[in-house]
Amino acid sequence: MKLGRRWLITVVTLSLLSFVSIKPTHAAPFQPGQIFVAYGGNQFAQISPPYELDSVNYLTLPPTNSFATSATNLQGGGVALDEDGYLYVTFGTGSGNRGIVKIAPDGSVVKTITVGTSPDFRGIAAKGGKVAVATNTGVRIYDSDLNNLLQTLSGNYRDVVFDDAGNLYALHQTRVDRYKLVSGVYQLDRTVVSGLGDAVAIAFDGAGNLYVVDRSGQQVKKFVRAGDSFSSLTNISRPSSITGGSLFGIGYEPGINTFFVVNTSSAQTDLLKFSPSDTTMSVVFSSNAITNARWLAVYPTSEPAAAVLLLAGLGWLVRRVRRRS
Repeated sequence: MKLGRRWLITVVTLSLLSFVSIKPTHAAPFQPGQIFVAYGGNQFAQISPPYELDSVNYLTLPPTNSFATSATNLQGGGVALDEDGYLYVTFGTGSGNRGIVKIAPDGSVVKTITVGTSPDFRGIAAKGGKVAVATNTGVRIYDSDLNNLLQTLSGNYRDVVFDDAGNLYALHQTRVDRYKLVSGVYQLDRTVVSGLGDAVAIAFDGAGNLYVVDRSGQQVKKFVRAGDSFSSLTNISRPSSITGGSLFGIGYEPGINTFFVVNTSSAQTDLLKFSPSDTTMSVVFSSNAITNARWLAVYPTSEPAAAVLLLAGLGWLVRRVRRRS
């Protein structure tokens, strides 16, 4: 009986340690659960739970890393986080150099790359050791250290996102194209969504459903995954209290099964949220300190399902040991 209990304690301890280490934590400023929003030409807001105005930290990029401020100008201001908490921001507007700045979880700049005055760098995604950037001439795919340009895909895209299978989804103004990874190279599979009006940002939820910010109707369009396709369109509207500004960036926090969206203008930015089952967004807060916001990224926490499954498994283990004892 003593051996069984010792074995149980060991297994439980190791299981809890493995669960806790699923998502790394770092010294300030970057932590899981935080939202990062590019705004104001060369700044980004770091918003911590419980997502209130007094939980916002304001950070500034070097002047050479500036991006556009107009919502209709898609030059720079893309934001992404990789699994290790490194932040990637696209920049470049007007006659300035286009590029990416990579920022470590402690807030220090790790690397900056530039490519000259074209193409325009827009939305960005980072996952599995790759960084993909949407541009007006296609998608550029780099390694996560930004040392090598691995592949270039042609097209005029505004945002990009990876799914859990490693496929790349590239957002055009009116459609979403999927590129599948085949023998280490991304190849165009097909257009999975069409008929959009003024799409600007894209994201997935934990079930693999696709969400597109379409500014033509100031809505988020939800497309439900059906096997290898997407169907069952649902429109998620802004709250009735929001009548001005324009929707822009979107990001998903799996730990609370919630999407965050920015509605922005030159006067203020509204941080909005909704769950996958909602049809209307709600206001988290409004700020006149954050203006001309761009894309956003969420540093995800672990999904609740992971904790539920772990606890269920430990409960079964305890019952088994008690029976044997």
